Order: sequence, then structure tokens, then C-alpha cells
Amino acid sequence: ADLAESTSATSMVGQDDGPSTIIINKASSSISKLEDEAQSVGVSAAPLFHPQKIISISRETGGYKIQPPSPETSKLLEVYPQRLLFPLEPKNKETTGSGCPVTLTNNTDNYVGIWIKPINEKFKETKIMEPHSTFVVYATMKMHAQPPKDTVEFEVLMIIVESKGDHGKLESSISGKLKMDSGFMVNVKNLKAEVYHAMLTAITCEPASCQIISRSIENMTLVTSIDAHPTKPWIVTGHEGGNFSIWDYQKQETVMKLQVNKVPDKTTLMFHALSQRIKVRPPKHSLFSVKFIAERKWLVVGDGDGYIYVYDYTNTELHMVKKFEAHDKKSVNSLAAHPTEPYLLSSSTIGTNIKVWDRSNKWKIFRNFNTKPEIAYYNGVRSVKLNPRDTNTFACVTRYDGVKVGNIKRPSSLETTLTGSFVMADYLFTRGDEHLMVTLRFDSHNSEIWDLKTQKVVHTLSVSGHKTTWVACHPKLPILVTMLDDGTVCLWDASTYRLEKMVHITDSKCCDLVFVPHTNGPLRLAIAFETMIAIMEVNLPIANTSNASGLITGTN
Repeated sequence: ADLAESTSATSMVGQDDGPSTIIINKASSSISKLEDEAQSVGVSAAPLFHPQKIISISRETGGYKIQPPSPETSKLLEVYPQRLLFPLEPKNKETTGSGCPVTLTNNTDNYVGIWIKPINEKFKETKIMEPHSTFVVYATMKMHAQPPKDTVEFEVLMIIVESKGDHGKLESSISGKLKMDSGFMVNVKNLKAEVYHAMLTAITCEPASCQIISRSIENMTLVTSIDAHPTKPWIVTGHEGGNFSIWDYQKQETVMKLQVNKVPDKTTLMFHALSQRIKVRPPKHSLFSVKFIAERKWLVVGDGDGYIYVYDYTNTELHMVKKFEAHDKKSVNSLAAHPTEPYLLSSSTIGTNIKVWDRSNKWKIFRNFNTKPEIAYYNGVRSVKLNPRDTNTFACVTRYDGVKVGNIKRPSSLETTLTGSFVMADYLFTRGDEHLMVTLRFDSHNSEIWDLKTQKVVHTLSVSGHKTTWVACHPKLPILVTMLDDGTVCLWDASTYRLEKMVHITDSKCCDLVFVPHTNGPLRLAIAFETMIAIMEVNLPIANTSNASGLITGTN
């Protein structure tokens, strides 16, 4: 029988008005039935805090002279939150170190050097922020067996410099030991830099807790794709072993499963592994994409040999409706279903075509878009995404030729919108007239926000000491998800670029993720890791607002 876990998670940072970091307490993990009263960590809305500009420092007292804030300067730099709650987690009754994420935002056209420390300690490490970026750093302090009687204050310095070179000169002038005095201010003025500071309050508290619904996949092959049913509590996973499984996360049981393709013998698998040195080809029997079409009670899957299978799941019994060759022996790695019309888009990472299939016309091809001439074989398509604002338009990420955009109803060629070497991209929901997209590059640790009209990067998001490995956006709410290289989930407010929550679930790699529609409950996020499936509530204020505003359905 399949086993499902309801895992207790312990908060590393239980902030009532700021980011929350959750880590699974493996010692308390247990196999149990999901309970309605399972706790989750919520984040209440809090205003952004703007640092104050230091004009001078007194030689006698060391006190700061602060420039009165103005509308022009008040929004240049932002710090969030003002209050840091550190969890009380003593080990063997000795002090332990702990870190609390602090979100810093640079809205200027310049670089910003940042330093952060407890008020009675010395400034040590420095970091630098790119123009128009958000950077998450960790405030650290020693934890005690008993909470201190008084709160601890942290000082944050943000120094605006004109270039990276000026930041290097500033570091050289302080020799790695920043001392806030009048002599330092002389160096700052010589570089035409500006100094801003903010004071944050930190207290210790009991760690908060929440539950992560999880399912071990130790007895199954690697998950290659995941999708969530729009009205039922079902999660479908496609696997490298040529099978798929539909799981009811409320009942925590497998509803349906099927071995679509037979697993080859060991000799065939060994030969395939050796052939990868000559020409990369996905295993033919593996499933690489799964997609619900709830309107027809269908499940569509794509395999490594270029075939698409359509199954009817009425009354939780699987019946094949259609099987057809879609990509000429090339793996079907991405599927996108039009929400209101009978179209299904498919693409392959080793093929150059994006095909649109008409399920109302016996699954005949409706459109065929080519990202490159066939001679450019290796310019495969990594993913296809429909635009939530206009669902007749779509974006695809090609291997070497950036992001291209097309329209299902217009049989014209694709237009290159963003140039670069991208791993993935997704449309970023906004309530205004902005048309934004979040991307992830091969050679970058950060995620980037692009303006599709100007085709320029307007903001970058990064977390100190980590590489971003996955990005995804909610189609109707300003919620952005990024995955870090250590298995941490980051939830951002896409309107403010503010980090709202951090959840560390497992150390294994993220393989895919999808938002679980909240028609019958809270908004959730389903994540496929190499060793488990995890479902967590997106308990943010922005997740509870109306999602209808600003959404446009394509009719062109």
C-alpha cells in the first residue's frame, strides 16, 4: 500500500510580520491522517520600512545626524521586516547560532553595499546589491537557553555607490573593518556615496510549527512532471519508469495508477546510458509530461518516444481515449491546455516544433510553430506556457535562442521576445497594465523580472549564499515561487518583490511544482522532489484576495 505522511514542520523564524522559515523536524515525522486543524505559518501584512540617510557623525559622541525624509528619497531603499523573531532552540543547554532572513530592496540605478550586525558587535562581512534588485541576507545572533530580558537591536547599513569599483575602494579604505565615525564619512563623501541606516528589533520566542502533507516516492522512479486537478484534491505525477499515479492528498491514498510503457530490460537500459555519450536522447519508455483536462475528465501524458496518450478517468477507472505520435521519436516534455478552447500545446527538449492539437477534431494538428530551421537540431524547447492575460498567446523557452512568443490563432512565425540562455520562464501576474515575466538563466544564481514591452530586466531577486533552481508564478495572484538549491521554498509578493515566507522541506532537488487551485480550500503548492511529494499551504494575505481583478481571457 502507498504510504503518505503528515509531517510536522518547525519554524526557524516565526515572524508575525515578516518572513517565516520552516524546516521539517525529521524526528517528529510520522505517518498519519491529515487533520483539518493542522497548523500553518501565516504572515500578516506589514508596511515596508525605509532606511534613514546619515548626513554626518559626531566626533564627540558618535551620534548620527539624520536627513529628514522626502518623497523623492524615501522609496530608494527598503528593509523588511522591522521586527525579527528568532526561534528558541537551545542544544544541550548551550548557546546556538541562528539566522533570520531580512529582505533588502534597492530601487536605485546604482550599486548598494550592505552591512548588518547586532548593535553591540562590529560590522564584518559586506555584500553588494545590483541596481533594481531585492537581496535576502541573514541576520545572525547567538541563541540562549532563556530569552534575554531586553530585545536585541540590529543595525543595517546600505551605502549607495556609483559603481562596483567605488564599492571596492570603499572596502579597501576600511580594510574589512567598518567603523562608523567621522573619518568613515569623509571616505564616503570622497566617493560621492550616500549612507543609509535602519534599526531592526530582534527577540527570541518559541518556534512556530506547521504541517507539510508529504508522500514518499522511495518505491517509485524519479518524478518528471506534476499537475493538480482544478476541482478535486488530486495530484498526478509522471515518472521516469513509464508510469503515472493520481494521489488524493486529503484522503492520502492512491486513486488511480497505470504503467503506460514497459520498462526495458537491464541490457537495453545500459546500452541507452552508453549512447548518451554520443547523442543525448531521453529514455523512450519514460513519461515526461502530465496534464489534467478536467472539462472532459481526461488525463494527457507525453512519453520519451514522442507519443501522447489521452485517458478518460470517469468513475476513477482509466480508459485510453487516444494515442498518437506527436513529435517523431522526440520526447514530449511540455504540455499546456487551453482553459476555454479545445487546444493542447506540446513541445520537446530535443525538437524545434511547438504543436497545437485540436481535441474537438479527432486530435488533428491545428498549428505547427517552428522555433528554428531543422538544421538547428539542438535548439529544443524547454517549456511552453500560456499567457494568463491572453490565453491565445504563449511563451516558449528555447535551449539557445531565448524566449519566443506566439499566438495560437495566428499562423505566423514566433517572435523572439527575450534574448539569452534561459532554463525556464513564466508569466508574472500583475494587476496593472504591466506585462512582466520571471526567468532563470543557466549562468546566474538569481531570478530576473523582465518587462516584455521594453525587453529589459526591471528587477532581480536573490538569496545570500544560495542558487535559485526553479521559478513559477500563480496565474491569477501576484505570488512568485522560487526554489533554492538546498530545497527551500521562497514565496514572494510579486507586487512589491518582498520575500514573505521561506520553507525548508527537504534537501533533495526540486523536479517540478504546481499551484493547487483553491476552489475547495486554501491555496496550496505541490512540489515534486527527487524523494518525495510535498504539499504546503500558501498562507499569505495576498492569497486570500480576489483573483479576478486584472485577468483577461484571450479572444484574438
